[in-house]
Amino acid sequence: MKILVNSIITLSNGEKYMILNETTYDNARYFLVMGIDDQGEIISSKVAIFKEEVENDEVYVVRVRDSKLIIELTKLLKSQM
Repeated sequence: MKILVNSIITLSNGEKYMILNETTYDNARYFLVMGIDDQGEIISSKVAIFKEEVENDEVYVVRVRDSKLIIELTKLLKSQM
C-alpha cells in the first residue's frame, strides 16, 4: 500500500494521522502528519514527521525523533508548500 498525501493512516496503537505533505531525503520518504480524533477533526497540536519503512512488501511508518533530521526535513517540507 502506498501512502498518499491527504490520506489518513492508522497506527497500530489506534492513533490516526492525516498526511499533509511528503518529501524524499537521503533516499527515504518522509511525511508531515497531523493527528485526527475519532470524529475526523484535526488535532493541531499533534504534528509529527514519519519515515516510511518497507519490509516484505508491507509499508510501515516510524516517527522521526532526531532533532537535527527534523530541522532538515522541516526546511524541505516548508519549501514544497
